[in-house]
Amino acid sequence: MSDNSDKIIAVVGAGIVGLSCALWLQKKGFQVILTDPEDPGSGTSSGNACTIAEYGCVPVNSPELFRRLPGLLFSKNSPFSLDPLYVLSNPGWMIDFLLNCRPHKVARIIRLLGKLVAKARSGLDPLLDMAQAHDLLSQQGFMHVYRDDREFDRARAANQARRDQGVEFIELNPGEIQELEPNLKLAFQHGLLFEGIKHVLDPLALCQRYADCFQHNGGRLLRQRAVEVRHLQQSVQILLDNGDLIDANRVVIAAGAFSKMIDGVPTNLLKLDTERGYHVQFSNMQHLVTRPVSWQQAGFYATPTNLGLRFAGTVEIAGYSKQINPRLVRYLTRKAKEMFDLPGQPDQEWLGFRPSTPDALPVIGYSTVSEYILFAFGHQHIGLTLAGITGKLISELANGEEPSHNIKPFSSRRFL
Repeated sequence: MSDNSDKIIAVVGAGIVGLSCALWLQKKGFQVILTDPEDPGSGTSSGNACTIAEYGCVPVNSPELFRRLPGLLFSKNSPFSLDPLYVLSNPGWMIDFLLNCRPHKVARIIRLLGKLVAKARSGLDPLLDMAQAHDLLSQQGFMHVYRDDREFDRARAANQARRDQGVEFIELNPGEIQELEPNLKLAFQHGLLFEGIKHVLDPLALCQRYADCFQHNGGRLLRQRAVEVRHLQQSVQILLDNGDLIDANRVVIAAGAFSKMIDGVPTNLLKLDTERGYHVQFSNMQHLVTRPVSWQQAGFYATPTNLGLRFAGTVEIAGYSKQINPRLVRYLTRKAKEMFDLPGQPDQEWLGFRPSTPDALPVIGYSTVSEYILFAFGHQHIGLTLAGITGKLISELANGEEPSHNIKPFSSRRFL
C-alpha cells in the first residue's frame, strides 16, 4: 500500500460506483471522505437487474432502432417510453444518441465496452475480498431466451458481436431451456446460456457491506449533499448542503445521473442524462428460477434475489422529476405473469435513474477543467458490472500510476 495517509480524497456519491472508488482509494492508502444525503446504495444501485454482465458489451444504441422506433414509441406492449415534452426541451442528448446508433459507431462502442467488461472481475473480486461479501453473490450463470425464430434472428448480430469480443455462450433448444428452468410458462424456442456469470443476491446489502468496510477502515461517511466544488490552486473544496466545507486534495464525482447537478463541475458539456429504469418484485417467489433470465424482446430480466423474484428493465426517457409511469409498471407485471405462475400483484414497484451518455460509454478520468476533479459516472445499464474496475482505474490515476486499462475513450474531453 502506498504512503498516501496524508492525502485526502473526497468521493461524491455512495452508490455502487462511489463506494467502489472509495474502497479502491483506501487500498491505495488515501484518507477518504464519502458524501451522500441518502443511505449507501439506496438509490439506483439498489434496484438493478443484479447481474455482473460480463457479456454486456452491446449497448442500447442499435442500427435497428431506426426501424423499430415507431413500434417502440406507439405500441402498448413496448418496454420503451418517451416523454415528448422532455425530449423537445432537451434535444441534444437524443440527437447524439441517435447519431451513435449508426453501424460504425455501434461497432466502436461494442469494441470499447467489450474490452472494459472483460476486466470487470479484476476490479470486483478484490473488493469482495476486502468487504467479505462473496456470500452476496451466486454463480449460476445467466440465460437469454427468445420466443420464436424471429426474435432470435433479430438478436443474431448482437450475439455475434459478443462472440467477437470473446464472450462464450451455449445455444439452447426448447427442451434444454425447459430442463434448466422448468418453471417457465412460455415455450421459448431459443436460448443462450452464459456459464460462470455471477449475480448479486441483494445489491442494497452489497452496498451496505461496502460502506461498513469503508468505515471500519477509517473512512468518513457524511450524510450530506455536495452542492458545489470550488477550485483552489492545488486542491479543492466541496460545499455541502448544510454549509460545511470539505478540504481535499482531490474529489471524485461519482453521483450517477445527479453528477450534473453539482455546481463547479462542468458536466453540462457531457450531455449526461438519465434512462429511467423500473422493476417489480414478487416476495418469496425466487425459487421459481435458478439464475437471471432475460426475455430479450420484452426488455427485462427475471432475477432471483434474497427477497424475491425481481423483474427489472425497460427504458424511459423522461428526466428526473416526472412521477413513476404506471404503464411500465403494468407492462412488467403483465409480462412477468406471462413468464411465470405468480400470485396477485407485485409487493414492490421501483423507479431508478440510470446515468447515461449518448454514446453508451462511461465517463472515467479527469474533468475537462482540473486534474484535481475526477469523473466516474455514466455507466448506463452496467454500473454494477463496471463499478469495481472503475474504482480501480480512478485509484490508479489518483496514485499517479499508469491506468491498467486505456481510459482515453472514456475521457470527458470526447464531448468537447
